[in-house]
Amino acid sequence: MSSTLLSDQPGFTPMIARLLGMMAYTRETTLEAVQGFTVEELDLIPDGHANSAGMLLAHMAAVERIYQLISDDHPDPDSALEAHYWPGLNLGEQGRAEIRGRPLRHYLEELARVRAGTLELLAARDDAWLDEPLPFWGSTGNRHFMWFHVFEDEINHRGQLWILRRHMPGFQGLGLIGARLEPLREGRGVRCQVVHSGSPADQAGLESGDEIVAVDGMDVRGAYFHELRLGAAPGVRSTFTVQRGSETADLTVTRVARPT
Repeated sequence: MSSTLLSDQPGFTPMIARLLGMMAYTRETTLEAVQGFTVEELDLIPDGHANSAGMLLAHMAAVERIYQLISDDHPDPDSALEAHYWPGLNLGEQGRAEIRGRPLRHYLEELARVRAGTLELLAARDDAWLDEPLPFWGSTGNRHFMWFHVFEDEINHRGQLWILRRHMPGFQGLGLIGARLEPLREGRGVRCQVVHSGSPADQAGLESGDEIVAVDGMDVRGAYFHELRLGAAPGVRSTFTVQRGSETADLTVTRVARPT
């Protein structure tokens, strides 16, 4: 889980470090909203909705990419924006026609590629650059506001992702294991971040810091964490193979119903 303490980060000036902390937490909660989505779920546009989850993820990548260009003072960011970003930036009919049939991994990797570019850009800049007044949206703004807008826009669309999720039968009535799981490193693998006392995970013997190497016999060490569909109904059991030092253990957790 991203730190909830907005503080200094090596390689970045103080205000930029805090901005990146907010962006990292926003991205983590965005990916939580789509964890385990299938291609069909990513393409779903329920009645009354304009965008699919895949379209919204593509939009987030496109917005961040074009603001790299804008904030870096590119003289013509529209012409510099790579062609594959335009359907996500525009959404609408173009997005509905072109953003389909892609697995979640496609969006995870695209978002990660764009974020790497943002980190590279901001590592080379300082707080004076971030605060510099300049023309923006017909008025005066600064790059601090530009990058606030990038993750503010993502937060807005993250809310839409959770609404779309409620239209998907596979995510209704899921049980709890009483532990928070997170990526082990660089978005891959699974680690147990925290176990709640008395929970099914606690009763099964899971511990904070456990590296989970397999779930129900499937090796997850090289998997993208957010590709994994880890939820299931109350009463469903899962066996977590955990690594502790040189030892492994199979721990079986039975999900319980969520409190009402």
